[in-house]
Amino acid sequence: MKKLLFFLVLSLTLSGFRSDNVLVHRLIVLPDSRLIIDGKTNVNSYSCSISRYVGSDTLVLHEGGRNVRPVFVKGEVSLDARSFDCGIAPMTADFRKTINSKTHPAILIDFISFERTPSYKSGEEKFKSVVRISLSGVSKLFEMDCSISTTPAGLIHLKGGRQFLFADFNLEAPKHMMGLVKVDQQLHVGFHLVLKLDADR
Repeated sequence: MKKLLFFLVLSLTLSGFRSDNVLVHRLIVLPDSRLIIDGKTNVNSYSCSISRYVGSDTLVLHEGGRNVRPVFVKGEVSLDARSFDCGIAPMTADFRKTINSKTHPAILIDFISFERTPSYKSGEEKFKSVVRISLSGVSKLFEMDCSISTTPAGLIHLKGGRQFLFADFNLEAPKHMMGLVKVDQQLHVGFHLVLKLDADR
């Protein structure tokens, strides 16, 4: 699977340098964008989120024409792991410690390619994407289900997520969150990016 993803990304990257019939989509990441990590314990579930984006990233997607998969030449969104909030202060502290937020404060979502070019229409479009996620200093490629929808005001909502294990990023689930409960190894990482097309480029 790793080798398949490597050669897929390599071929997609090379195709992104086509000079003929390339359309460029510049998508500005807006402050309402957020990242949510959901998990379970032997008692209940929990949710920790970065509820507001404070960066200045712009995604750049190249559309290469018929039968050419759209490729990002700039696809990285950086979020501050130290902004995670689980709703309860001791749980927030435990979670930030678990993901090494002091040592590795940046969580990176790096879009590599989309299955097809979005039409940016009002209805929801579903498709697969290749995404590199970097958490606690570990970066891995994943195929992920995504969706895009556009509001009448022109805001683009890009959503996606999938199940992970703490071990995927060389992390250990805290044995006792807040000293009381055992945390499950599996967690769901989901993002909701609010974007707008850059009309000036």
